[in-house]
Amino acid sequence: MTSIVLISHSEKIAEGTKDLLEQMAQGVSVIAVGGNDGEIGTSFETISEVLNDLEEDAICFFDIGSSEMNLDMAIEMYAGHYRIEKVDAPIVEGSFIASVSLSTGQSMDEAIASVRDTF
Repeated sequence: MTSIVLISHSEKIAEGTKDLLEQMAQGVSVIAVGGNDGEIGTSFETISEVLNDLEEDAICFFDIGSSEMNLDMAIEMYAGHYRIEKVDAPIVEGSFIASVSLSTGQSMDEAIASVRDTF
């Protein structure tokens, strides 16, 4: 299957979105990366570590500013064997559509298309 990775400046946003997705799209792995050392912000190192620890393909969502920049750099430097796609859509709504799509048996490409068709 495909994981959903959430990159947010806020730990609460990332964890709250993860909670929502896990309740609404059971069986889809959701990884929340929020905040930076207990503060608002993002960390390239943390994002890169999460991507390098993946055990399957992943669709990544981000919130604002440096979360996208750090995600882009982490994807560019990724040396693993899994497919990682960044999707530019609202983090809650986009990841919700993708996770529900995956939970109903859609492929990674179909889930991404569902998100892009909506936004």
